[in-house]
This record gives sequence, structure tokens and C-alpha cells, in this order.
Amino acid sequence: MSLVFPALVAALCLTLHTSDVHASYANRWDKEFRFECPEGEVLRNVLSVHSNLMEDRRFMFSCGAAPFGGRPSTCKWTHDYVNDFDEPINFMCEPDAVLTGVDSINSNDHQDRRMKFKCCKATGYKTASCGLTPYLNAWDSMMTYNVPPGKVLTGWFSVHSDGAQDRRHKMLFCNYNTQ
Repeated sequence: MSLVFPALVAALCLTLHTSDVHASYANRWDKEFRFECPEGEVLRNVLSVHSNLMEDRRFMFSCGAAPFGGRPSTCKWTHDYVNDFDEPINFMCEPDAVLTGVDSINSNDHQDRRMKFKCCKATGYKTASCGLTPYLNAWDSMMTYNVPPGKVLTGWFSVHSDGAQDRRHKMLFCNYNTQ
């Protein structure tokens, strides 16, 4: 009995992560996606799971109010994807802007994704005292990030491994205050 339960839990987790049961994922395996926060909200949480079978990641995002009453509304997407397949992502919003959207395409030939980002500014608010997280995931493992209270997400960094066919991610976060 003691070996059956862990095997059952593992099978259930594999089923949940390889099916489309989670309607809240922004993407299906190997598919494009575009996620945008509602107007005036910012990205607050990022979760991603990896499948060795699909050699891809699925992403889940949640949004919420910006700290201290900020309502970012002057927005723009990056003109093009910020990375090539198999290349690093080194992205920062322009000064005083915060992340509010993510767009991605997948290549099965490269077993990788390219990303675009949407950043927004709020009149009278600025970003300051920024910090970079350590890597938030190991190869082939889950990644979660919850933006700390009083802070906003302003950048996304990652590296790709051809061996693991996966990415490791870091996030740039900043204080968000009135000017």
C-alpha cells in the first residue's frame, strides 16, 4: 500500500500536467499564447510546468492591483520577440513601466519558445530599488514566482539548455511608489 499511493499521486499529477484540465493555463503544449492583465492591473504571479514528453512549458499567470493605488494604463508590447530560439531572454521594461502581458510562440524544431512582453506606465508612479531573483526553477521542473508586496515585476531573464530542452528563469522586481 505504501508504494501504491505515491505512484497514484505521480500518475494523477502527470495526467493533470499533460492534459488540458487546467483552463487557467495561458497555453496548451507546443501552442502560441498571448496573456494580458485587465486594464489597470499588473502581473502578480507566474507559474510554469515543464513536460519532458512534450519538451515544452505551460504558463499560468495572475494579475492584481499595482501597489499604492497605481493604475498602469499607458501600454505597449515589444515590437518583436525579445529572443531567438535557443538564445537567452534579457528583457526589462522601460523605466517606470511594469509587466502586464506575455506573448509566446513555440518551435518543435528548436524545442524552445520566443517571448514578447507588454509593459505599462501609470502617471505619477515610478519604479526604484530593483532586484533580480535567483533562478526560480531547476531544469525540467516547476517554476513559481509571487511578486512581493509593494513591488512590481519589471523584467524577465532566462537561459536555454539544448541538453535539457528547457529554460531556467529569473525575474526583475522593483519598488513601485508615487513620484
